[in-house]
Amino acid sequence: MKKIIAFTGSNNPNSINEKLVLSILKKYPGQNIEFIDLKDFNVPIYSQEIEQNGIPKQIKKLFQLFTEANAFIIASPEHNGLPSAFLKNIIDWLSRIDQRIFCEKPVLLLSTSPGPTGGKTHLQILEKLVLRWGGLFVEQYSLGSFDQNFDKNNLSIIPPEENEKLKIALQAIMSGVPLTKKNNVEVVKDYFNSFQNGNMEQVLNSFHPDCYIVSVKEEERSKEELHGIYRTQEEAKQFLNNITALFNTKDFTVNHISSAGDHLVMANGTFSHEVKSTGKLFNSTWAQLCIIKDEKIKEYRFYEDSAALVVASTL
Repeated sequence: MKKIIAFTGSNNPNSINEKLVLSILKKYPGQNIEFIDLKDFNVPIYSQEIEQNGIPKQIKKLFQLFTEANAFIIASPEHNGLPSAFLKNIIDWLSRIDQRIFCEKPVLLLSTSPGPTGGKTHLQILEKLVLRWGGLFVEQYSLGSFDQNFDKNNLSIIPPEENEKLKIALQAIMSGVPLTKKNNVEVVKDYFNSFQNGNMEQVLNSFHPDCYIVSVKEEERSKEELHGIYRTQEEAKQFLNNITALFNTKDFTVNHISSAGDHLVMANGTFSHEVKSTGKLFNSTWAQLCIIKDEKIKEYRFYEDSAALVVASTL
């Protein structure tokens, strides 16, 4: 059976990242996951002068444990947007034996914090470093709002959806195969394909549960009004219902989709809607901006010729 080493990058005896790791050991006792407490490997801050006296025995022992492992789970606290100095020091010492300390083996990155992002920002940095250190990055998982989402007495994550996300991440480390993810442009392309095929259930699933939608104008609206602000996936459903209630779509063409940054996707095209109340055609160019998070549309802004809609809606 695959042997997985799990450890945290924290030297805090009350580390919440350690609690997150221990919750995994408790929930998956048969998966041969071994917790290593790096606090037991007490070594000085790395310096070339100290290294002249030799690599500390503790580091040699830890390196041997690394060579015997088949995969790694690392729970890393975020300190000022970066991995902890404690973790970095351990890695600095290990890399003096072999810089590629993970020996091409799978690595799963975890983090948690009292804040809503769960320390996720620094995992993007750590992901790149793991590759430099010889690891095969397979996935990352962050638990935000630790105090609200974690039962410290039972060492367990409370929200079912968070347990499901962690389960998927753990499946990646068990299999040793990185999860296949859509890039941001692919997320938007799938959204358009679903819309053009009339699959409104898939269209709705393209939106993040906590999405923010602006249809033409960033103003509050009445429920049946098309243009205005929609919040959450539930209101995204209302947005789609308003579109289908008002129009029969005759044509919807996507001319261009492109990435405009780490999370932003821009698109434009043309459409032709028949206004149901008048039978007139509402023809317009359109532009769309999307911010993508977790392979979902987190923020959506859609702009069209609202004056042409007024004309097409007038008897």
